[in-house]
Amino acid sequence: MDITSWLCWFLQTLEATLQQALSNIQRTLFKKLFWQTFYELGLLPEQIKVLNRLLDGGEKGFELGISASQYQKVAKVSKATATRHLADLVAKGCVVKLEGGGRNTRYQINTKLGVN
Repeated sequence: MDITSWLCWFLQTLEATLQQALSNIQRTLFKKLFWQTFYELGLLPEQIKVLNRLLDGGEKGFELGISASQYQKVAKVSKATATRHLADLVAKGCVVKLEGGGRNTRYQINTKLGVN
């Protein structure tokens, strides 16, 4: 009885599972380091909620960054407040502004912690 094909499938599945686990661990460690860096900045609850969504990524995150209108919907604030909150997060170094402007302005988590 030849189990070579099953063994190959099993090892490929195991490798994919381990890669997924490592990715989750890296994301968790980054999130911990992020909050250790920015915990004492006096962030508002709405800002924390949006930052956690950005940090979590996946289906509920914003892999391509977040716009002011998306921030407005997630945080349940006005457009002007969303813009102010995002500007504050940029000033504090939590997020960085991506290229583009106007309505297309998007923001992403600052992956270079400690660098504004």
